[in-house]
Parts: sequence; C-alpha cells; structure tokens
Amino acid sequence: MGQRMTADYVDVPYLQRENTEFLARIWDPPKGTTVRGVVLDVHGGAWCDRDRRAGSRYDAALAAAGFSVVAIDFRCGPDYQHPAASDDVNVAAHWARLRAERLTGDSDRIISVGSSSGGHLALLAALTTHVIDGHSVEICVDGKWEKPESIDGRVSGVAALWAPVDPFTRYKYAQSLTTDLGIRLVTNTEAYFGSEETMADASISRVLTKERSTQLPTVWFARAGNDENVPPEMVDELARTYRQAGGIFTLKHYADVPHGFGHFETAETQRFLDDLRCWLIETIES
Repeated sequence: MGQRMTADYVDVPYLQRENTEFLARIWDPPKGTTVRGVVLDVHGGAWCDRDRRAGSRYDAALAAAGFSVVAIDFRCGPDYQHPAASDDVNVAAHWARLRAERLTGDSDRIISVGSSSGGHLALLAALTTHVIDGHSVEICVDGKWEKPESIDGRVSGVAALWAPVDPFTRYKYAQSLTTDLGIRLVTNTEAYFGSEETMADASISRVLTKERSTQLPTVWFARAGNDENVPPEMVDELARTYRQAGGIFTLKHYADVPHGFGHFETAETQRFLDDLRCWLIETIES
C-alpha cells in the first residue's frame, strides 16, 4: 500500500472493495497555508471513462486557493453498473470528512465538485447519503484499512459542472444526434445504467422528489453556453425543482463555450475558476 508523489500531488489508496484498491489524488495547499476545507473531485466521462486525473486544471487552482482537494477513482461502467459509482462517491465523502476533521477540526468543511457525469454522481450521492450497497467496504485511515461501522457521506455543497442531471432525458437526446458524440453517450449510458427505467430512476429531480430530504446541500451549477452534450431544459427543470424543495441552487451561465470548457483554455475559463473559488470559500465559511 504505497504512495506515488510529485511536487504537486500524492496518490494514495482510500477505498478497497473485494481486494480491489481505488486511489485518491490529493492536492494540498502550499506549505504554511491554513486549510479552508476539503474539496471532493468526482470526475466525468459519461459514467464509463476517465479517472482521478481528469480535473487537474481546477484541482491545482483550488489547492492554491487553500483547499485540500481529493480527486477520486471509483467504480464505473461498463465493468460496474448503477448505483456502484454513486455508492463509492458516498464512501469517498465519508473518507474526505475524516480528512476535513483532521485538517480543520470540522468534518462538515467538505464540498463536492463534479464534472459532467461526475456532477450527476456528486448530486446523487449528496441526496442519498444513507444508501450504501451490500458489498464489503474498507477505507484507508492513517495507513491502515478499516471497516467503518456506518457511512456519513454528507457534504455542505455540490458544484455541478455542465452535468447531465437526468440520464434518461440526456439518453433520448443523444439518440437524436448523428455524431460520434451521440454514439458514445448512448453506448456509455446503456453500459452503466442497463435499462431506460434505471436511467429515469437516477434523475436528480426524481430523487429529490422521492427522497424529500430536509437537509439539502447548496448547489452551484456551471452551464456552458454551447453545450452539445447537456440540453439546457433539464438543468432548468432541476433548478426549479431544487428551489421548490427549499434548496439553494445557483445557476451560472458561461456564453459561447463548449461542454467541459473548464478543463482547457477558453475565453471563460478564468472567470469560471474565479467564480468557483469564490463560491467554495463563501459556502465553506458560512
């Protein structure tokens, strides 16, 4: 159980399921900096692709702003199916809460940031913190594997970045596309969710209505103006549903940029990073 380090981050095992270890990439603030809190980065990839390295651009920026960022690997399709990924995000949040307690003295100083499908998973996990699958779970605490008696996956907020918050609606939209993107989205969504019924059941609006949670995390949503991946109507519906349920939902629009623009240089990338940093600080300090 070793660590792999660079000058900017360290990779550590944080979760073990059935003898398979999953890594977290930890980006810490500069030495001598007071840690504001912990950011849990949930990568995207249409529920099947990419890993903890995907968000390195904003992970590094948020670490420089005083956050301890933990970017996680977790079970994805096609090898695993729903709700494997969101269950792992819940366990990762529990692990990150322990880290927040150790670094700041307050386990509630934790916020999830999810890109694309990772935004969907971060929201889903935050609204279903009591749901954990029946597989054995071990987490690494102070270099030792432990089986927690219970999982506390609560977060104070979720930053959902260009997220497909309704898998079924996005699946139907993707079927209408005559592009390689459409084929990829259809293939990956089928691989992870398995059926249209399961896709629909994983809609954040539907989960929000079904769960009727009284403790809704604050949500900040970054929408790309030229997003060919996520129809804007599904985001508008979630914003209405979330606010009607009593939650705080901030929708930020970034014009003339494509899906995933925060991962590369665009005319809006720096404004996005500044907005995200300011929201994180405001939310973690409130």
